[in-house]
Amino acid sequence: MHAPGNSRTSTSQRVIARGAGSNALSFIIRFAARASFLYVGARLYGAVNYGVFTMASAMVELAVPVASLGLRRMIFPWLEEETQGDGLAAKARPATHVLLDALLLAMCAGLAVSLLLIAATRLLPTSVASDQLRLAFAILAPAVLGQITGDIALAATRWTHKMRYEVIARGLVEPYVLTGVALAAWYLGLEQTGMLIGYWAGSLALAGFSVWSARHCLGSLHLRRWRPDPSVLVRRARSLLPASGSDFLTSLAQRIDLYLVGFLLGDAAVGVYGVLRQLKTPIVQVRQAFDGILTPLTARTMKADGDVATGEATAAATRVILTLQLGVVLLMAAAGDALLDLFGQHYATGYPALIAMVLAETINGAFGVSELILYFRRPALALQVNLILILIAAGAIPLLAPTYGILGASLAMLLAAVVAALMRRYWLAGLGVRRDPLHALTPALAAAAAVLIGSYAGWVLRTTVFEHAPVALGKALAPTIALMLYIGFVMVWRRMRPGVLSLDRYRVS
Repeated sequence: MHAPGNSRTSTSQRVIARGAGSNALSFIIRFAARASFLYVGARLYGAVNYGVFTMASAMVELAVPVASLGLRRMIFPWLEEETQGDGLAAKARPATHVLLDALLLAMCAGLAVSLLLIAATRLLPTSVASDQLRLAFAILAPAVLGQITGDIALAATRWTHKMRYEVIARGLVEPYVLTGVALAAWYLGLEQTGMLIGYWAGSLALAGFSVWSARHCLGSLHLRRWRPDPSVLVRRARSLLPASGSDFLTSLAQRIDLYLVGFLLGDAAVGVYGVLRQLKTPIVQVRQAFDGILTPLTARTMKADGDVATGEATAAATRVILTLQLGVVLLMAAAGDALLDLFGQHYATGYPALIAMVLAETINGAFGVSELILYFRRPALALQVNLILILIAAGAIPLLAPTYGILGASLAMLLAAVVAALMRRYWLAGLGVRRDPLHALTPALAAAAAVLIGSYAGWVLRTTVFEHAPVALGKALAPTIALMLYIGFVMVWRRMRPGVLSLDRYRVS
C-alpha cells in the first residue's frame, strides 16, 4: 500500500486525471452535437418519426460490430504484426495496405449483413413492425458500410497515437452533417425519410473523412502495389470471429430494451424512450471518460500487484465514479422535467422512466469497473454479464411494458443492472477479490440524505415562498436543493477523510 502524498500517488492521479479529462472533452463535444440533432428529430419530426429513426439506426448500430469483425480493436495487433513482418505476413508491409485489407474484409462482411437485414425486415410480422419501420430498415441497412469504414479507419489513426481525428469525425463531422441534412429535409417536407437521408449523409461524411485521416496518418495508399492475399484474409476473418461475437453481445445488451420497447409498444413509444436514452448520455459519459485510461492501468496493476490489490484499486475507482454519477443523477432529476418539456407534450410523461433509467446506468457504470478484472482473468464470465442483462431484459420487459409502458422497461433494466452487479461481485470473490461490501456506501447515503432533506425543503418552499411560482420551477426546487446538499456532503467527506477519492492504488509504470 502506498500512502497518499508520495510520488506514485501524484503520478497516478495526474495520469488518470489527464486521460479522463481528454476523454471527457471529447464526450462533451459529441453530446453537444447529439443534442442538436435530438432537438431537430424529436421536436420537429415528432415522436412517431423519431421512433422509426431510432429503431432503424439502432439496428444499424447492432449490425456494425458483426460487420466490422471486431477490427476496431483487433486491427492494432494486425498492424503491429504485418508492419514488422510477423504473424501471417512473410515480410513487412505498409500500414496502409493492412488498413486496406481490413476494409476489404469488413466490406464483404458488411454487404452480407446488409442483405441479411433487408431480408429479415420482410419476415417481421405486421403486429410488431409498421410499414414505415420496414421501409426505414431497408433504407438504412446499407449504411452499415459507411459506419464500419469510419470505425476501422479511425482505429488506424489511433494506432499512430493521434486522437484528434476521431474527436473531429465522431464529434463534429458525422453529427453535424446528419443534423444539417435532416433539418434541410424537414424544411423540404420529407418528414418520413428526412432523418434517414441525414443518417446516410452523416455516414458517408464519416467514411470519407476517416479514410482521409487514416491516409494522412499512415501515408500514401500505394494502391497499385496493394496485393491482398485471399487465403490470408480468410484466416484473418476466422480468427476475428470471437472478437466480433463479443462486440455483438455487448452491443445487444446495451440496446435490447430499445428493440423490445419498439416492437411491443410501437413507434411513438420508442420515440419517447429514445429521447430518454439520449438524455442519460451524461451518466454514461462519466464512466466512459475513465474507461480509456483505467483499462490499461488495470492490466498493469494486475501484473505488478496481483488481483487483490487490483480489486482495491477498482473499488476506489467505483467510489470516484459513483460520486460523480450521483451528482449527475440529481442534476437530471432537477432538470429532467424541463428538458422533456422542450421536446413537446408527448415526451413530458417520461420523467419517472428517465429517473429509473439513469439509476440503472449509474449502477452499471460505477460497479461495472471491476468487470475489467474479469475481462483479463476470465473473459467468459465477462461475457456472461451481458448475457444476464439480455435474458433479464428479454424476460422482464414483455411482462412490465404492456402494463407500465416505458416506465416498466426502465424498471426492468434497473433490475438487470442490480443483478449484474451482484453477479460480478460473486465471480470476483471466486478469484479471491473480496472487497468491503460497504466501500461505496458513503456517496449513496449522502445522495439519499440529500434527496430526503431536499424533498422536505422543496415542499416547504413550494407551499409558502414559491406558492404562485411556475410549475416547472416548483418541480425543480427539491432536486436542486438536493444537488446542492449532496455537493456539500461530498466536500465535507473529502475533508474528513483525505484520499478517500484517490486513485493512487493503480500502477502507472
